[in-house]
Amino acid sequence: MSYIAPEEVAFGVGFFERLEAGERPRSLTQGPDANDVLNSIKRNVSNVLNTRLGEAQSAPELGLVDFNDATLETLDLAVRIRMAIKDCLRKYEPRLKDIVVTSERDDLNPLSLRFRITAEVNSSAVHDTVKLSLLLDQNRQYRVY
Repeated sequence: MSYIAPEEVAFGVGFFERLEAGERPRSLTQGPDANDVLNSIKRNVSNVLNTRLGEAQSAPELGLVDFNDATLETLDLAVRIRMAIKDCLRKYEPRLKDIVVTSERDDLNPLSLRFRITAEVNSSAVHDTVKLSLLLDQNRQYRVY
């Protein structure tokens, strides 16, 4: 008799991603490909961070505050955004643990806000540290690299 791991441990990718048409079948005993898990995490981080607080009726705390109205200087704004990103990911991306968010300077574009997320992946498919780069673009959307 083989051991079947709980769904959240075995797959590491989202339920709806597994239902997509054209997806190759996945084995409960093998689990997902590591690249599939990392791409799923990137998509979810992008979705979570591009949701504004209060937009999701079923999860009113999901998302980030709209920082457009901020009257603080860029350094204070970067600190507030960094803390908000960390809190949001801690609540809504369970595959990441030990999350560290740092801000990065862009000497070519000093008004842009860039962040780096370093975290451990909490999935049986990936046992490694992941580093994601975030850019808050001119449309106030987070792009995940």
